[in-house]
Amino acid sequence: MEAKPKIPGLLSEVSEDLELVEGKIRNTLENEDALLNEVALHLLKAGGKRLRPALVLLAGKFNSYDLEKLVPLAAAVELIHMATLVHDDVIDGAFIRRGWPTINAKWNEEISILIGDYLFAHAFSLLSAQGDNRVVNLMAKVVYEMSTGEIDQLSSACRLDQSERDYLERIEKKTSLFIAKCCELGALASGASVEHCQALERYGYGVGMGYQIIDDILDFTSTAERLGKPVGSDLRGGVLTLPVIYSLRVSKERDRLALLLDNPIGEEEIEEVVSILKRSGSFDYSYDMAGSFISQAKEQLMVLPEGSTRNTLREVADFVLRRDF
Repeated sequence: MEAKPKIPGLLSEVSEDLELVEGKIRNTLENEDALLNEVALHLLKAGGKRLRPALVLLAGKFNSYDLEKLVPLAAAVELIHMATLVHDDVIDGAFIRRGWPTINAKWNEEISILIGDYLFAHAFSLLSAQGDNRVVNLMAKVVYEMSTGEIDQLSSACRLDQSERDYLERIEKKTSLFIAKCCELGALASGASVEHCQALERYGYGVGMGYQIIDDILDFTSTAERLGKPVGSDLRGGVLTLPVIYSLRVSKERDRLALLLDNPIGEEEIEEVVSILKRSGSFDYSYDMAGSFISQAKEQLMVLPEGSTRNTLREVADFVLRRDF
């Protein structure tokens, strides 16, 4: 059974077209090699929110909504997303993703790296088939930025002197620019005006920044069942996110927090860190910052024509802020 979008009711406007995207991904990954098919099926069953392909489709609604163009593009961005997650799981040594064993857990790291490359190759094949170099260049730049963001994260691991600016620049590269360009991609493919393309790209940027900040809050405040991975995964991997960076700056318990971060992190340490973050107001501060980015995103929608699609994009932005998984 293939995965379905996991944002209940919110994407009803494009739900049938997302099924076409799922079919395109499934058909693209079909291969005579039994192992490739087995791994691809495993990835499809793991599912996901399918937010990025949905944004490609929604952004394509503001001019000529051509599914022959949009479905392959939406499938390509999801394949790129899947590839980055597979590679991230190798880097992070993660064994669970979305409640399923990762590729490196079920098979090995070598398979994971090669499957990630396989997904990237299929994605760019779909993009290049459009015959529009703007599309290929746009996504090539996204992959470049995501790669540099991942390198930045690795080089800053466990460093307690990181600033909020460092963090924001990192999540811009790792998450926000991708979501922004998904919106721009859909607008370009539909022949939308320059003004509408820019507004949708800026909308996606704000949604992406808010999405990642909320993700980093949930890494502390949600449950393993909701997250589909262990709570505190970032901290265990030495990744300092906004709640921690803020608390290290303002908390009266910053010395204790620094000591905890400077030693191996287990369940008890995670619980104590979460308590310190709560007392310092770091979660409220981080929610406020995410809310600011989401507000900026919604402001961009005023440039777009009124209608159901603009309302859906507004609801998507609101969902990002209130989500708990």
